[in-house]
Amino acid sequence: MPAMTALPPTPLQQSPEFLAALRAYGAFVASDAPVVLKRYLGRAHVTFASRVRADQLGSRPRIVNAETDTPRAYRRLGYRQILTPAHVAEWDLTQPDLRRAMSGKWRNRLVKGEAAGLRIRHHIWDGRPHWVLTQGAAQARARKYRTYPSALLSRYAALSPGAAHLFEAYAKGHPVAGCLILTHGITATYQIAVSTPLGHHLQAPRVLLTHAAETLARSGITRLDLGLVDTDTDSGRGLARFKLGTGAQARPLGGTWLRLS
Repeated sequence: MPAMTALPPTPLQQSPEFLAALRAYGAFVASDAPVVLKRYLGRAHVTFASRVRADQLGSRPRIVNAETDTPRAYRRLGYRQILTPAHVAEWDLTQPDLRRAMSGKWRNRLVKGEAAGLRIRHHIWDGRPHWVLTQGAAQARARKYRTYPSALLSRYAALSPGAAHLFEAYAKGHPVAGCLILTHGITATYQIAVSTPLGHHLQAPRVLLTHAAETLARSGITRLDLGLVDTDTDSGRGLARFKLGTGAQARPLGGTWLRLS
């Protein structure tokens, strides 16, 4: 597998596309280099930034979710670590054959799914209501995890034409799985993924993700961020196996830091 670069491409949270969507959504943006937000707590406010490096912190937000693990640099800037690093799964799309790096079990299930007669549809999302967004929001509520509001994602799609990709899988004319992937520069982020029980049985999520990765690679995208890898729960471990089974690599982020003064 080709070696990964020392510093990853710009993450979604620090991209100009995301900044434009935040402003249109009405978020309180304190600065745009890096993207720093502020939330009001009564009359006070707290500034924070996600997925930033220490060398980007000219504005010194109060709370930082660090992109890379450089503790000494954050301590020099007056920060104290309050949460240990999480990990993200990053899929290198520059490989000549993405399927070769997949785990054997993952690839075998993919082959089974590709033989199931699914119809795959890919189109650019323009921000209008769509069932993948509706089902994604319902799934987040049911499983009690947080995700970006559909209205924010809609603004992302509307303000950055061509940057929001919807992939759908159909069986006998009925949708059984879908995913939303956002591109920013030469990087993409796996944002929403939903599937029906039939879709899981037919391995539709694997077929969709592989089709998406190969499509994005042909368009010049070099890396697909599959999101956090969580192995603390049974459901988290299953999702981690799904993400890493593609051949994606788990990379530690830099933890969460609080500026003391």
